[in-house]
Amino acid sequence: MFFDTIILTCCARFQAGRSISAVFHLLKGKRSIQTVQDAHLYQLEQFYGIYPTLRKRSFDERIQKLEKNGYLPLRSESAAVPTQEASSWMDKQKEKLPLRYFNGLHYCRLAPVFLERLLLLIQTLTNSRMGNLNFIPVVDKPVVTDWVKQAFYRYRKEQDTYLNGLYKELYQILGHFTDLEASIFTDSLTGYQQYGLSSFQVGERYDIERLDVPLYKTALIHRMLTIIEKEYPLYPLLGRIKSELPTESGLSKSAEKTKTLLDKQYEAEEIAVVRRLKLNTIYDHLVEIALYDDEFPLSKYVNSTEQTEIEKAAQKTLSYKLKDIKQEVGESISYFQIRLVLATERFPS
Repeated sequence: MFFDTIILTCCARFQAGRSISAVFHLLKGKRSIQTVQDAHLYQLEQFYGIYPTLRKRSFDERIQKLEKNGYLPLRSESAAVPTQEASSWMDKQKEKLPLRYFNGLHYCRLAPVFLERLLLLIQTLTNSRMGNLNFIPVVDKPVVTDWVKQAFYRYRKEQDTYLNGLYKELYQILGHFTDLEASIFTDSLTGYQQYGLSSFQVGERYDIERLDVPLYKTALIHRMLTIIEKEYPLYPLLGRIKSELPTESGLSKSAEKTKTLLDKQYEAEEIAVVRRLKLNTIYDHLVEIALYDDEFPLSKYVNSTEQTEIEKAAQKTLSYKLKDIKQEVGESISYFQIRLVLATERFPS
């Protein structure tokens, strides 16, 4: 139900302007300019990267099921638009599901690390408190285990105080959720001689579809991170875990190098020479940078008249396909300029 609603919502926003595969890449959080730009253009940032463990086979099977049920008829180029029946069904589901919790473009890389660090920290401290340091960790990743080791030594002399404080903060923050949502989270916690439930077990206990369980967990963590960010003074312990998460700009490493030169006032042509790359590759980087940088100097590459012309063409075509927009604008406007405007502007869905 949860997964179906998200798929149909994405397809409704794309309106056949993108293929079904674009939905899959969006949910997986594919690190490509096209996918990030899709999230931006079609106002689907909240769903970007919310299902990194999704398998293509599971996705395809669900698409086939939706098509068979008459909710999502496939059109040309493997695109699909939900039927009116599907739209009515979606409206009913949206009232029951925590769709508004998602903030994928912002938290998709951070949320898993936050959750895993919290889970392992609780497991470590509760076992240590009982004198048991010979347990099987629920997470075995350096980015998690190294941090938990540091946190453990930081708080080992005041474990009781820290655990009580963490318990109070979790109890308080879970008050923002429904009983079902709070139970899903607490049942996933591992403590002394008690292991958290797997996604399969959570699904069985609460009669939730297998593919929906990871979405519930992700939605809860995104919502937690949002609350912590807005009400930081109320959650000093959880806030510290959040503040120590790895930082990343979202840019690819190559685009980062281009941005460094761009910040030094190098022109695109100069960057291409310095980095020994094709100019079109540098243009790709500039589009990528524009997607993430709210202060990107768009007017340096596209004047106001050209911006208006591109915006009107995009609104007219409604597909946001470069080829379609190019046919509606003057010959002097390049594909690069169109891509830049699409990367920095938001259009009606």
